[in-house]
Amino acid sequence: MFKKSKPKTEPPPTAPTVDEMLADMETFEVQLPPVESSSEISDLEHELLTEPENLPLQSWWKVFDAYDQKVAKLTGTVDTLESQKKQLQSCCEELEKSAQALREGIQKQQSLIKKAVN
Repeated sequence: MFKKSKPKTEPPPTAPTVDEMLADMETFEVQLPPVESSSEISDLEHELLTEPENLPLQSWWKVFDAYDQKVAKLTGTVDTLESQKKQLQSCCEELEKSAQALREGIQKQQSLIKKAVN
């Protein structure tokens, strides 16, 4: 009555063997971009300031990128400091209002005490 049909999809590929994986690992290479130390940038900055005509264009761009990152970081720091300054000023105003309210309350209590004593 019911016939067994053939599979309509291909079977999944077999897993690679250990030898195949080891062979792949031998050909796999990761190339990381060169990490430049701050001393290298400082040396390039010194060269830029002393002998800019002898500095290759690629080195000049490295110094430029380093300065650009420093400027971006400094701008972020300035923005953070400005927001903190505004927050501190608003806290100072609130504290001043609270202090004034306490002074008025103390003066009122002192005047009531003087009236009660006299």
